Amino acid sequence: MTIDLLPGRGVRLPAPLPELRFGLSEAAVRALLAPHGELLPGGVRPVFVCGSRWALAFQLPGVTVTLSSGRDNGSDGDNDYDYDYDSNNGGDSEVLEGVGVCRNPDDDRPTCPVGYLGIDVFGWPAHELAEALRAEGLPVAGPDHGTLRHTHLYLHRGGARPARPTPGRKPRHETPYYFDYVSLHRTAAEAAVTAHPTGGATGPHDAAFLPRLELSARPADRPITGPVPKLGGEPCWLTEPTWPLSPDTGEPLVFIGQFPVPGAEGRLAYLFLAEEDGVMGGRDPEAGDGVLLIQPGGRTPPFAVIGPPGTRGRTLWRRDGTTPVEFRLDLLPLSAEADRSMDQRAAFQRYLREEGPEVPFPDGEHVYDHLGGLPSFPSGRAGVPPPWRYLFALSDAPDDDDPYFLNFGYGVGFGFLSPDGLEGRFSWEAT
Repeated sequence: MTIDLLPGRGVRLPAPLPELRFGLSEAAVRALLAPHGELLPGGVRPVFVCGSRWALAFQLPGVTVTLSSGRDNGSDGDNDYDYDYDSNNGGDSEVLEGVGVCRNPDDDRPTCPVGYLGIDVFGWPAHELAEALRAEGLPVAGPDHGTLRHTHLYLHRGGARPARPTPGRKPRHETPYYFDYVSLHRTAAEAAVTAHPTGGATGPHDAAFLPRLELSARPADRPITGPVPKLGGEPCWLTEPTWPLSPDTGEPLVFIGQFPVPGAEGRLAYLFLAEEDGVMGGRDPEAGDGVLLIQPGGRTPPFAVIGPPGTRGRTLWRRDGTTPVEFRLDLLPLSAEADRSMDQRAAFQRYLREEGPEVPFPDGEHVYDHLGGLPSFPSGRAGVPPPWRYLFALSDAPDDDDPYFLNFGYGVGFGFLSPDGLEGRFSWEAT
């Protein structure tokens, strides 16, 4: 039963509690924790964290966990508070920016371990912990005054400070002590590696979200239960489960994956496709055999057939048709060269559509799986008309040696959002 602090991402709570990622709204955090009330004695309660727009706290064995938004610039910071930690490094005052964990002396249960980079930050003497962090490449200073800091990480010794030596006498060894408070916040640089609405897109050929980020898949070492980008596994619903059916057969569609919807609300787009004899649905964005659902607050597309409560279909699997798979999608910044090459490809297609000046054919790198940026399509044109706006691209994987099976005719699928971001469309093209 471990709490894992995840740099740049958030916190993974002990299963079956969810992973809570930075960027979630207060409502989304509450919705994710609501089904687990029996595991949270005392429930989830609002607390005051100096400078934050909102903060929530709850108990786990031996510790108190506090979640906080970024700095509210209108706060005067003069009020009392329950837990104050250095998560409020600017940031977005509406969304989760920091997490703090403090030992609870009133809880006689064994303290839940708190891990950072695989190190139990409460389980090692302070100086040994500093050495372990340095071994992981973090240039931390010695914790000589009861604290330890490294950009987004802050550790603190509560209660009495380390004893000061008597003047004129230097102790041979400092008495070992342990930290009992840790906080992790999202730095400005980490927050920047998130696509945000541009506010200038008028159709599916524009960059509705920037920066362009690679969707890099890596196998999950455990079931993913939090609202993070992923392929396969079970949908991590933010509101009520809503599983679409095939309009032709009435069978549940296959859950392909969930993708982040940029913005401050912590929303996800869930992709479902029909599969019959190795052929994926979704070529026609409004046929109902490919459905992209938005939560929370999204609209169900009018062509989607939603199954009754409790409907559950299968998930993404390997080519053998029996082995389910699950992959985390890391959002990674592209190199300057790759990003420029993809913009050149989009400009060349704009020229072919007679919407821009002539440019040479691009010959640089193309990152097929990505979120945001100027899009390019095999046909040169989007599968949906304006005012739909481009969200993500996902390449297929139809061969036996691919890590999962997804057949777009050796092509690419594309997700789109309505102008208000509440409704989705999906279509794919063969190359």
